[in-house]
Amino acid sequence: MIRLKEDAYRGYSLCKMQESDFVFVKTFLDIQRSRLEKIEFFYPYKDEELLTVLTDGCFWGLLDGAKLIATFAIDFDLEYAATLADLINSFGDTGLDRAYESSGLMVAEEYRGQGIAKYMMKLACEEAEKRRIAICGVVHTQNVASMSTFFSMGFEMRATWHMRDGYDFIYLLKRFDIASSDNTVINFQKLLQSDENYAKIKNVIGVANSHTKEHNALLSDGYVGIGCRDTKIYFRKKE
Repeated sequence: MIRLKEDAYRGYSLCKMQESDFVFVKTFLDIQRSRLEKIEFFYPYKDEELLTVLTDGCFWGLLDGAKLIATFAIDFDLEYAATLADLINSFGDTGLDRAYESSGLMVAEEYRGQGIAKYMMKLACEEAEKRRIAICGVVHTQNVASMSTFFSMGFEMRATWHMRDGYDFIYLLKRFDIASSDNTVINFQKLLQSDENYAKIKNVIGVANSHTKEHNALLSDGYVGIGCRDTKIYFRKKE
C-alpha cells in the first residue's frame, strides 16, 4: 500500500491499496460483508475483479493504525465503463460514452456513524472531477444507508438492474465529463428529510424501494431518482 496522508480523517490514515494488498483487502471485505444487515447489500468482487481494481483502478483504504476500517474504489476498466453507459443510456439518452463504476464501499461495523462513507465518496468525486469522467455507484435497492450517502453527494438514480431474486440494484450517476451550466448544487437528499422542505420540491414522486417496474417506467419517462427516505426512493422530472 502507498500511504497518502497520515491524518486524513479523524486521525485515520489514507492509503492507496495495491495488488500486494489483495489478501488484506479481501479478508476485510469478506468479514465486514458477513456482518451486514443483509449480505446482499454488498455484492462481492470475484478474485480477478478485485485484483484488477487494485492493480489498474484507484482503490482507497482508510486505516486506524494497522487496521483497515474502510474501503472505496473507482474501476477504470474501459469495457465495463462502456457497458454501464449503455445501460444508463437505455433508460433515457444521456449521451454517455463511459461511466466508471465506484465500488467497494465498506466501513467496518464498529466505525460506522462517523461520516467515513461520505469522506471516502468525496475522494472518488475529487478524482473523477480531476479526470473529467462520469462515475456510477451500483447499490442494492434496500440499502438505504448507502443510497442516502450517494444521493447526498449529488448522484442521481439513472437505471436499474434485476440480477435474480434478492439482487435488485439501482445505478447512481454523477457526471464530471461534461461542463455544468448550473453552479448551484441542490442537496435533494437533505431536503427530503424534512416534510416542510419536501413539499417545496416540484414534480416529486415517491415509490417503494422494491417496486422496480415503477422505477423503470419513471426513468424511461424522463424522471431521475434524487433521494430516498425510509422505504421509498423519490423521483423528480428532469427540467
